[in-house]
Amino acid sequence: MTSEHLLITFLTSLIVNAAITPLVIRLAHRNRWYDEQNHRKIHTEDVPRIGGVGIYLGFLAAALVAGLLSTGAIPGIARTTESTIGELLLRFLPALLGVTLIHLLGLIDDFRNLRAVLKLFIQIAAAAIIAFSPLRITRLTIPLLWYPIDLGGFGVLVTILWIVAVSNALNFIDGVDSLAGGNAGIAALFFAAIALMGAESSTALLAIGLLGSIVGFLLFNAPPARIFMGDSGSYVLGFVLSLFPLMLNERTGTSLNLIPAITILGVPLLDVTTSVFRRLRRGQHPFSADREHLHHKLMDLGLGTWSILGLTYGASLVLGFVAVAWYLLPTDLGTAVTLGVWLLCAGLMAALTRSRINT
Repeated sequence: MTSEHLLITFLTSLIVNAAITPLVIRLAHRNRWYDEQNHRKIHTEDVPRIGGVGIYLGFLAAALVAGLLSTGAIPGIARTTESTIGELLLRFLPALLGVTLIHLLGLIDDFRNLRAVLKLFIQIAAAAIIAFSPLRITRLTIPLLWYPIDLGGFGVLVTILWIVAVSNALNFIDGVDSLAGGNAGIAALFFAAIALMGAESSTALLAIGLLGSIVGFLLFNAPPARIFMGDSGSYVLGFVLSLFPLMLNERTGTSLNLIPAITILGVPLLDVTTSVFRRLRRGQHPFSADREHLHHKLMDLGLGTWSILGLTYGASLVLGFVAVAWYLLPTDLGTAVTLGVWLLCAGLMAALTRSRINT
């Protein structure tokens, strides 16, 4: 695979989303499809909320082009794999079905505000499409001990838990202009880099395609945002990002690649983890809404939008490089460094939570 393949896929999704989003903005203003304003939201203007439509369609366009590039169907451009269209469809069809279902869920929720229990049920259904495909996790490996545990039927549950957790993690941090999109874009970039390191051309093209669609959206979501991605976008981003490590370890079935994947997605996963435990401790539904997410805590410390973006983007970049180092360093050393970074991030999050409580 060459840089030409990556550039074509990236530009395809970027251009598709950049062309669709202005149409969505005009349609939303005409029909007053605005994001709800309440005590948890920081915006005070009428802003359209269905930017996820462009993200989804841009990614689908990139997936189509990636398939054509992989099979050599585009004249004058060499194929990236020896796979046929049928083989690629068989491999990636569950992913496309799952992301379509999760997008439709988010789109309906953007208009209807569905109950949390119903949303969780549909999220599980979308994740189950993946869990019953070859992409599921079949065994866990204990870090440092390197003892493999065959999961058997529990692999389905572990896969569903992973996909649902990441899908909601991106949804939870979608509270500041460009926060979810920017961090998702950084994650997609590092997943593409890792896929290239492993010569996984199809996965690399899909990751670059997702990045292009995100960039196309960020053109209109940069502060002050002209449109929000809504649940229709954040669910798609989280769902697709959760699939990349499963695609990378498909041939071995091991979850070892979840270590760098968790690292790359550290910012949203840390937020969703603390949010769920906080709500359970208070006897609340784990997906109930509150004003105590990471961006809320940073705002309470006096940080503005650009400062929050700079801090979280910087953290995601550092975590991304740590994930890449996991592949380059000796296995034990890379894992020890990664786990140490996890502990540091958890400590910083705990300190941030305490500082908010004491204000």
